[in-house]
This record gives sequence, C-alpha cells and structure tokens, in this order.
Amino acid sequence: MRKQIKIEELTKAITVVITKLYTQRGKAILGENNEYYAEIGKNLGLERYASSDHNVTCSKLFAICDYLEISLSDFFKLVEDEDNNLKFSKKNKGNLVKKGYGLEK
Repeated sequence: MRKQIKIEELTKAITVVITKLYTQRGKAILGENNEYYAEIGKNLGLERYASSDHNVTCSKLFAICDYLEISLSDFFKLVEDEDNNLKFSKKNKGNLVKKGYGLEK
C-alpha cells in the first residue's frame, strides 16, 4: 500500500482549530471524550487530533465537527483562516500537494 499523503500545513491548522473549538467549550479533552463516549458509545479521540501527529479521516472529522456543533464548511473556513496558504490560488496550485508527496523542487 502506498504511503498516505500528509500536508503538514493542513494538519497543523486542523489541530489548532480543533483545540480552539473544544477549549471554547470550557472543557478538558478527557471530559469531552467521556461525554462523547457516553452519548455515542465510541471514543472521539480528541487528544490525538490536538497534536499535530495525525492525518484525520473525513469520517472522523465529520464526527468531531458534529460533536462540537460546527458544520464541515464552517470548520474548513476556520482552517483556511488559520493558514492562508490553504486557500486556493492559481499562483500556488499544487505546491502543498507536491510538498506532501515530497515532490517539491
């Protein structure tokens, strides 16, 4: 199986946004995880996504957004606001993807 692409800028911005969202709720990660487990029956795993050592799936991100009561589109707007390099521009098209694959010049 090929190595999964990981765009560090995206991962870092997602981490920052998730951390901001759950801290705004005034709860600790463990409390959020326990509350989610009681509600859904699965571990949300916020601690993993509060560090930059992750590559979150769309399904897990949807679950996190659903729990934190934010739409995916609003979440990604916050992610783009966190790092302007993540906003599409023709000038930078493909640069982060190439970097993620180790193909940058």
